Amino acid sequence: MDNVKDKLTACFATVFPSLGPAAIPSTTAAGIAEWDSVAQVNLLSVIGEEFGIDIDFEDFEGATSFQAILDRLRQRGAGA
Repeated sequence: MDNVKDKLTACFATVFPSLGPAAIPSTTAAGIAEWDSVAQVNLLSVIGEEFGIDIDFEDFEGATSFQAILDRLRQRGAGA
Protein backbone atom coordinates (compact mmCIF):
# COMPACT_ATOMS: atom_id res chain seq x y z
CA MET A 1 0.00 0.00 0.00
CA ASP A 2 1.31 3.46 -0.94
CA ASN A 3 0.20 5.85 1.79
CA VAL A 4 1.52 8.96 0.02
CA LYS A 5 -0.30 8.09 -3.20
CA ASP A 6 -3.52 7.28 -1.34
CA LYS A 7 -3.43 10.55 0.61
CA LEU A 8 -2.66 12.54 -2.54
CA THR A 9 -5.53 10.82 -4.36
CA ALA A 10 -7.85 11.94 -1.55
CA CYS A 11 -6.57 15.51 -1.92
CA PHE A 12 -7.28 15.48 -5.65
CA ALA A 13 -10.76 14.04 -5.02
CA THR A 14 -11.47 16.91 -2.62
CA VAL A 15 -10.43 19.62 -5.06
CA PHE A 16 -11.67 17.91 -8.23
CA PRO A 17 -14.81 15.98 -7.19
CA SER A 18 -15.78 15.31 -10.81
CA LEU A 19 -12.76 13.00 -11.23
CA GLY A 20 -13.23 9.34 -10.54
CA PRO A 21 -10.59 7.56 -8.46
CA ALA A 22 -9.28 5.67 -11.49
CA ALA A 23 -8.72 8.90 -13.44
CA ILE A 24 -6.83 10.78 -10.74
CA PRO A 25 -3.36 9.19 -11.16
CA SER A 26 -3.21 10.26 -14.81
CA THR A 27 -4.58 13.76 -14.20
CA THR A 28 -2.75 16.76 -15.62
CA ALA A 29 -3.56 20.45 -15.55
CA ALA A 30 -3.80 20.42 -19.33
CA GLY A 31 -6.29 17.56 -19.19
CA ILE A 32 -9.02 19.12 -17.05
CA ALA A 33 -10.52 22.58 -17.41
CA GLU A 34 -11.12 22.93 -13.66
CA TRP A 35 -7.37 22.96 -12.95
CA ASP A 36 -6.64 26.65 -13.10
CA SER A 37 -4.46 28.84 -10.87
CA VAL A 38 -7.11 29.00 -8.15
CA ALA A 39 -7.51 25.21 -8.17
CA GLN A 40 -3.70 24.86 -7.98
CA VAL A 41 -3.60 27.01 -4.83
CA ASN A 42 -6.54 25.11 -3.34
CA LEU A 43 -4.92 21.78 -4.17
CA LEU A 44 -1.60 22.73 -2.60
CA SER A 45 -3.39 24.02 0.49
CA VAL A 46 -5.31 20.76 0.86
CA ILE A 47 -2.09 18.79 0.34
CA GLY A 48 -0.28 20.84 2.98
CA GLU A 49 -3.07 20.22 5.47
CA GLU A 50 -3.39 16.51 4.67
CA PHE A 51 0.33 15.84 4.94
CA GLY A 52 0.95 18.28 7.79
CA ILE A 53 3.64 20.13 5.86
CA ASP A 54 4.29 23.71 4.91
CA ILE A 55 3.97 24.06 1.17
CA ASP A 56 6.37 26.38 -0.59
CA PHE A 57 4.34 27.26 -3.65
CA GLU A 58 7.51 27.93 -5.65
CA ASP A 59 8.64 24.33 -5.08
CA PHE A 60 5.42 23.11 -6.69
CA GLU A 61 5.16 25.80 -9.38
CA GLY A 62 5.82 23.45 -12.31
CA ALA A 63 4.00 20.51 -10.76
CA THR A 64 1.03 20.32 -13.08
CA SER A 65 0.20 16.64 -12.87
CA PHE A 66 -0.68 14.12 -10.20
CA GLN A 67 2.59 12.30 -10.85
CA ALA A 68 4.73 15.45 -10.64
CA ILE A 69 3.18 16.39 -7.31
CA LEU A 70 3.57 12.83 -6.03
CA ASP A 71 7.25 12.87 -7.02
CA ARG A 72 7.83 16.19 -5.23
CA LEU A 73 6.10 14.93 -2.09
CA ARG A 74 8.25 11.81 -2.08
CA GLN A 75 11.41 13.90 -2.57
CA ARG A 76 10.43 15.87 0.52
CA GLY A 77 9.84 12.66 2.47
CA ALA A 78 6.14 13.39 2.96
CA GLY A 79 4.20 10.57 4.50
CA ALA A 80 7.37 8.78 5.59
